Amino acid sequence: MRFPKHIVNTSMGLYTDGLSLKKARRRVKKIYEILIKSNQTILNWLDKFGKVPKKVLKGLADRLHADETKLKTYKKGLFFWLWILICKGVSPVGWHLSEHRTSRDARLLFWEARRRFPPDYWPEIVRTDKCPVYDFATHKVFGYEVKHEKMKSFKHGNNVAENFFRCKSRFPRFRTIEGAKRFINHWLWENFEDDSFLTILYHTFIGYNRKTISQKLFMLN
Repeated sequence: MRFPKHIVNTSMGLYTDGLSLKKARRRVKKIYEILIKSNQTILNWLDKFGKVPKKVLKGLADRLHADETKLKTYKKGLFFWLWILICKGVSPVGWHLSEHRTSRDARLLFWEARRRFPPDYWPEIVRTDKCPVYDFATHKVFGYEVKHEKMKSFKHGNNVAENFFRCKSRFPRFRTIEGAKRFINHWLWENFEDDSFLTILYHTFIGYNRKTISQKLFMLN
């Protein structure tokens, strides 16, 4: 490799954290005094070294929340759909990216999630909005013993997924669905599966206020 490992990791991390490719290159030059000449270099690194979340999740609740949202592209009028199945207080259980919004895509989302279930886990409730594609997909993938809750509004009981989708404000515009998948996979891995100190702190202190977090950090020191 022409560039050392820490340059590659930092560049990919800055890009998936919300910086543009150009700003990521500038930041790397400022920190390490090493010039990355092309934006495509960082994209090539993401293709080659980007991570994919694979962990079997533990501590899942009885209720899971599903929703989908639009992701912007460089082509006017074209959007990609990001589908998420999420468990409150844990992390995304499953995800799927598509060019359409169909029942098949909802089923693919649920099948992806099933691969990450622990052997002894099965949800009791899947909560969604009133989008009709989830009804058939829930019973097809999870069976009729799993209840499908359809909420009139995500502001009334299903804002877990809505709150999660606030992260997309930091996502770039995408040119291809393959590039979007690579970005989303690496972003999810960095934020929810990378066993770094900051990630462990994030999951440990979820739900605490600032005063409690400060006290616990003091105890760690």
